[in-house]
Amino acid sequence: MPELPEVETIVRWLQREIQGFVLSKIEIRSEAILNSPKQEIESKTAGTRIQRVFRKGKYLGMDLSAFNTLWVHLGMTGQLVWLHPSKALDSHVHALIEFEGKSERLVYRDIRKFGSIFLTKGRSSGIPRGLSQLGPEPLELESREFVRIFKERTGRIKSLLLNQQLLAGLGNIYADESLHRAGIDPRRRSFRIPQSRLEALLGSVREVLEEAIASGGSTIDDYLHPDGTQGTFQKRHRVYGRENQPCPVCQTKIRRLVIAGRSSHFCPSCQK
Repeated sequence: MPELPEVETIVRWLQREIQGFVLSKIEIRSEAILNSPKQEIESKTAGTRIQRVFRKGKYLGMDLSAFNTLWVHLGMTGQLVWLHPSKALDSHVHALIEFEGKSERLVYRDIRKFGSIFLTKGRSSGIPRGLSQLGPEPLELESREFVRIFKERTGRIKSLLLNQQLLAGLGNIYADESLHRAGIDPRRRSFRIPQSRLEALLGSVREVLEEAIASGGSTIDDYLHPDGTQGTFQKRHRVYGRENQPCPVCQTKIRRLVIAGRSSHFCPSCQK
């Protein structure tokens, strides 16, 4: 699933390439991905200008000139692809955005259809629960607030980092990588972690996210930039997806286990 760095990479590409464009039409090819009525999306976006592209957690938003906001969540396998008109559309393309004066189209492609597209009146009216209940952004969160959030909870730290109501944007990849850099076992109960180590964990989260954004995200399965290029941060993963390979710090074999139904990768020597 695309996480914060992948969505941020896409947002920055769209800011450079299409922010300010006028939508001529949106064509919905599959209503399975919609959280708003098809007719509403198609009719209320035609002729509007993209005023701003932004990110909130793992959601991508486009503020439009008609005071509506178009939202995209990529789910597990969703892609936003900048497509030349000579390229054929396959069966996994579920929405097309066309622009005035442009032959290229921005298409939403999703093999598993776990993603979603929806329209809201601004950023406050009709917001789905998953979006309205997002926690703070890790790159903006103050250390004392991070400590407060996690020090008062009894759950395992890995599971809590994945809770989007506590912290927006982290998923398996960057939670595992952050915990490794902070030297914290993913199974540890959050309230038992000393304040100083929670502060260090936030520092590791920020460091990992910033490095991943600078690398264009992690291309492991389906994730690509809109122009088709790949992210490269997967080449710098220390633990994620590296079961039985040596830890880059101590050479101990990386272990994989399941915590609350999610895979976790960690070094049993470095992480306590």
